[in-house]
Amino acid sequence: RTNYVIDGGFEGFQCGSDFCFATSYSNWVGRSDGLGVLDATIFHYTPYAHADNGSGLLGSADGTNSLSGTLTPAKPLKTIAGKNYTIALFSSSAYSGPSLEANAFWSVLWNGHVVQTVNPGFSDYTFYSFNVQAIGNDVLALHGGSAPAWTFVDDIGVFQI
Repeated sequence: RTNYVIDGGFEGFQCGSDFCFATSYSNWVGRSDGLGVLDATIFHYTPYAHADNGSGLLGSADGTNSLSGTLTPAKPLKTIAGKNYTIALFSSSAYSGPSLEANAFWSVLWNGHVVQTVNPGFSDYTFYSFNVQAIGNDVLALHGGSAPAWTFVDDIGVFQI
């Protein structure tokens, strides 16, 4: 079974320590809404990950604003027009505790269109899946987070049905 997302576990992001983060690397790009900074980041830190060391974070990594961010694979997916795919991933909104994570949210986008918005509230890593149809060379994006209601995402895959 082919995963059309390159490095959906963010394991390709490496650094010289046990803890680091960045807004992008060769496989993923993070963008902030408006004038925000660090609102979509990639972390190398085992306690934040669903598995292994890498994960993506939606919401201000340094807590300086409450803007949302968007994580997108660095290149369009090599999908086939007209074929159906499942987007699968794990998400966690447990970092800040039940009261601060109550308004946690994130959306999955396919070619700029919202497939679904998830409002998990306080939630440890949970599996989600969504079905989409390809137009070919599709663009996946994950948008959301609003510090202190951060959302971690990990182990992202897109599989042909």
